[in-house]
Amino acid sequence: MSGFTKVILWTFGVVAVLGVVGAAVIAMNFSEVKHGVQNALGQSDEEESDVPEEDPELAALADSDSDEGFKVSDDESDDGLPSERQFADDLHHMTHQKVTASQKWGHLEITDERIEEMYETAEASDYTYRDFYMRALEAWMEGDFSNAVQVHNTIWNEQNGNVGKARGLMTEEEEREYKERHFE
Repeated sequence: MSGFTKVILWTFGVVAVLGVVGAAVIAMNFSEVKHGVQNALGQSDEEESDVPEEDPELAALADSDSDEGFKVSDDESDDGLPSERQFADDLHHMTHQKVTASQKWGHLEITDERIEEMYETAEASDYTYRDFYMRALEAWMEGDFSNAVQVHNTIWNEQNGNVGKARGLMTEEEEREYKERHFE
């Protein structure tokens, strides 16, 4: 076999291997992309029963009198409390421990101490959505995280999210794996 033929065969072999690897990467990521596109289009292939029923009172507390809906302020507080934006971001990051979503950015472990601290901060604040935060956290203090999808998606929508909408609550096993991956 001539040297030129060997180079051609070697080149085709490398291209074939790269093609197979590329196809595998695309196939592995396809479900994430599919969910992202479906979320952007407001579609879902998940069973609706996987998503806990929304709390109408919590939803009402997230509505504002403005036409813009749920919008938080970036303004710094004069009383030493975090801005409402920072508070909402922290709460959003906490929900990641409880919800399934195609992508999640930011992680804060849910602990009894953190829930209580967040509740006390909300209670002492003049945040626009103070009552929304307090109601959500009151349930969490009782060990009820069934509102985590609603809390996540309310804040996620405010951030103009298009990938990473919560689709349901994690199983205990999924949460255990999430905690091992992010907090241990």
